[in-house]
Amino acid sequence: MFVLISTLLSVAILAGIYHLSTKREQQHARKYQLLTLLRDVVNLLRRHRAITHYSLQSQQNYEREIEEIHHALNNKLHLLLETSRFENKPMYRVLQIKVSKLLEQWQENSIARNQMEHGKLIRHCLFLMDEVTIAWLAVEQRDELHDEYHMNWQTIIDSLETLTQLRISIQDLNEQGGSVRVKNYASVMTRKLNQLAVIAPLTIAAPISVRSTQALNDYVEGKHTGLTEEELYGITSALSLTIFNTYDHVLSDIVETLYLPLPRLSLA
Repeated sequence: MFVLISTLLSVAILAGIYHLSTKREQQHARKYQLLTLLRDVVNLLRRHRAITHYSLQSQQNYEREIEEIHHALNNKLHLLLETSRFENKPMYRVLQIKVSKLLEQWQENSIARNQMEHGKLIRHCLFLMDEVTIAWLAVEQRDELHDEYHMNWQTIIDSLETLTQLRISIQDLNEQGGSVRVKNYASVMTRKLNQLAVIAPLTIAAPISVRSTQALNDYVEGKHTGLTEEELYGITSALSLTIFNTYDHVLSDIVETLYLPLPRLSLA
């Protein structure tokens, strides 16, 4: 009888351990999938912003390319809603609604408005990614990783806000006092880039980052005073990629420590 009871207890304990292990694996897999999908959505939104910008600016038709991005975005957002059943699903539903609205109405926007609307959605995605990451670190009780991540996140999001202000100011470049405002925001942006270099030196040292940073520095220092609105938008697009690559570097390190490496992402 004693042997039977001991055996039953052992089986029950093993079953409990297996159940907890399976549940934990499912939680890991779900958070990993959420971050991967959100990352893909950000990448697609950046591509959509770029191609619609060129379409609005040049009045050229990029219908096929834009339609392909629309299709990919809708698929990713559908998967996000399915994966977020156990998460903060309303926020993902709001994201889907806002993206769908942008896809339908982008042609009605000005160039500056198009930049701002895409920027809002990209930040929405990044805040959702931050929410998932913070929750994951809390569950795993990785306080040291949490503190480091939080500091890096704050630097990255501050840089993104500065870039947004710079982009908004570009539309007034040719207005009275407009060039002064652009230079002021550009100067702040260069300082933010120096802070990002501490977080991800290799990202900031990438050729596209070096060129855009140097162009911005030259503009601030008066070495290159003839930049047009379109050239400034081009610089800010490159800086946007730099900021996202920096966050992707931080996120990849965290996720690999907690679970698995994130898949490679083709950024444009």
